[in-house]
Amino acid sequence: MAFKTVAVGKSEGRKSDVDYDALNAYVVENAGLEQAEVIPGIIAAIVDLGIQEQEDAQVAFKGDADDEAAEIEKNPGTYFVDGVDPQNPKVLTRLKCWPQRPQQSVAFAVDFPSIQLDKGQFFGDDSGETKPLRLWLGGSFFIKDVGMVVGRPTPLRIKKNTAGKWSFDKKHLCYKMAAAAKLVDAAKDGVFLPQDIDKLLGKAFNFEAQIYYKTSKGKDYYTENVKFVSGLPRGTPIPEYDLTPFVVEFDGPNKEENLKQLRNHITNTIKRASNYEGSALATELENLYNSKSEDGDTDGDEQDVPEPEDTPPVRTTKAAAAPKKTKAKPVKEADDSDDDAPF
Repeated sequence: MAFKTVAVGKSEGRKSDVDYDALNAYVVENAGLEQAEVIPGIIAAIVDLGIQEQEDAQVAFKGDADDEAAEIEKNPGTYFVDGVDPQNPKVLTRLKCWPQRPQQSVAFAVDFPSIQLDKGQFFGDDSGETKPLRLWLGGSFFIKDVGMVVGRPTPLRIKKNTAGKWSFDKKHLCYKMAAAAKLVDAAKDGVFLPQDIDKLLGKAFNFEAQIYYKTSKGKDYYTENVKFVSGLPRGTPIPEYDLTPFVVEFDGPNKEENLKQLRNHITNTIKRASNYEGSALATELENLYNSKSEDGDTDGDEQDVPEPEDTPPVRTTKAAAAPKKTKAKPVKEADDSDDDAPF
């Protein structure tokens, strides 16, 4: 088995009568993660989000107006704005920005076996069965007329390493997890490619997780944060886990039971992919929604959705302060040097 990659060349969401306020309160109380904590988690799912637009790249820039003009002349797609250093958010700096081409992207689900929850009770299931807490890497944010979407999809972008071989960059999430799982030797410039990411399924890592109510303008919003930290230290027992990890891919076939586990912010993001229409996954999701009523959904989004006036401005791929752009040759930047990538 290998993860399938592709060449890169308005969601209505699910309606439900579920009392999400009660569900949110239950999760916050029983997860016990109101303060961020590092705990072991299992990669439970990898979901293909299709070809997604990418935010413009940003790097700190040191130079004067003449230096900026020279950069724009060399690469007309480049522009500059004031902002914070991506490597040090506390430092204000001038940012050099440039467009990045759309990229096949994925989302990772992480299960925490040490935290068992009975969410089914809020969906009419009185069996008392518990399942591990599941969080999705990448966060989420709200877009008007769309709903919640993945905040930071993981792009399957590769570049040539110091040995001249195509691979994820060593700073890429997939590479860091592969190195932590000893699937690749980072010290020897080991290669880890997009079609290999299914090897991460079922692997255990340390994640920093937090579930709490965030207050904004006098209102409390259910909030989940999770990020990869490291591999498990030697001797750390791997959590007992009896669920079957899975992959959801655009060209299918995908099991209906797996599609039912996708939260709204995942499906909303999938539907925004440029290759969604006409895909096997589009057909599968449409058939699922047409054939199923409100029951049976125990993995919908639990986040409160802020009213539009309480929502931070939606991110765009072009900065408002950007100069008018002209047709330019491909931007040649180290962070987006995959124009000839085989995937």
